[in-house]
Amino acid sequence: MNRYHDAMEHCAPPPELEARLREAVLSAEPMPQARPAVFRPKGFVRKALLAAVLAAVLTLSVGAAVLVHWDDIFSDRFGPAGAETPMAEKAFQPVNVSSACDDVTLTIREALVDEKSIYLILDYQLPDSVDRELVQQADASDGDFIYPPEVGYYLIGDVSWEDLKAADQEKWSGLDWTSTISYGGYTHGGSSLWAYHLSKYSSGSSGEIASQGYDPNHNTLTYLCSITAKSGDLDFTQQPLTLLVSPPVLDIDGIETALADHPALLTFQPEALSQTLTGAWQEDGRSIRADVSPLAISVEISGGTPYRKIQELKQDTSLVLRDGTVQPVSALTSGLTGGGSRGGEGGTYTSASFTTQFRELLDVSQVTAVRVGDVTIPLT
Repeated sequence: MNRYHDAMEHCAPPPELEARLREAVLSAEPMPQARPAVFRPKGFVRKALLAAVLAAVLTLSVGAAVLVHWDDIFSDRFGPAGAETPMAEKAFQPVNVSSACDDVTLTIREALVDEKSIYLILDYQLPDSVDRELVQQADASDGDFIYPPEVGYYLIGDVSWEDLKAADQEKWSGLDWTSTISYGGYTHGGSSLWAYHLSKYSSGSSGEIASQGYDPNHNTLTYLCSITAKSGDLDFTQQPLTLLVSPPVLDIDGIETALADHPALLTFQPEALSQTLTGAWQEDGRSIRADVSPLAISVEISGGTPYRKIQELKQDTSLVLRDGTVQPVSALTSGLTGGGSRGGEGGTYTSASFTTQFRELLDVSQVTAVRVGDVTIPLT
């Protein structure tokens, strides 16, 4: 998939540049030799010099192809070349939104967005009362830990920290934020936001949160968060997205301490240029739907399947490219969230779905169809 084609069209050297360089190099007089010359085939030196000059020019041109100046966290996730792609340019959003929640401050620095998936760089500024040396020790230790917070996603934009605090503060006082059993009842049903939880709009969504370290100077933990919704009508760019974030937990010598005594809240409006391709197929009571974006792919199948495991459905799914090649989805992605309903012969799924994220930004301009088993679904 020629991932740089569109970008390089805008930064290629002028067509007459190579001719001018070639003429200048070949017309140069050879330098005097202070010692016996080493034999080279005729024209070797001039050709080598010309190649070096042209290589330098082309290297500068490739450097100029950077389309977004994003955080190194995104470069680590998608590779340094990801910033040179039109896919990144259309998905990148410099958010820079903060929310002060009493003694905790949340900040979303940057995001990569499409209709079904979001990656966020999230800063969690700890209370001033936290022992920074202990947090720094745990961050640098192999034996101690800082467990990341739980992040819940809600499709509601008219709620503030003051609103949440007024509605739920009494519930927080009885919770042990080091125990998922204790606070799970609140975050998974008991909060005043629960009616707007992402699961109400898109079942089977997949999410991850990965620690990016601790900055003691700013008393801030940084995380790379991602969420991908299962295929359907949900579009992240059509309404604000609210994050409800539980406190991180410090584990020193097996003793766990919550780094705050309440959750935190932040809302922002995801923005992106549309890049998602969709396709659907239906025949003899069976149907398949696929959504493909630079960030992720989701597939739903109903009406009977031959699969006993969701992993089998993923392994049987491929991308069909414009040049005719076929790329297995399992070779391009990592992670898997899925499920379905059983009841078929031999314990197979009657309906099944999965969502998985691409390791690198996918050039969707090179994708024409999704193939599931022997069924090819054109994408538009």
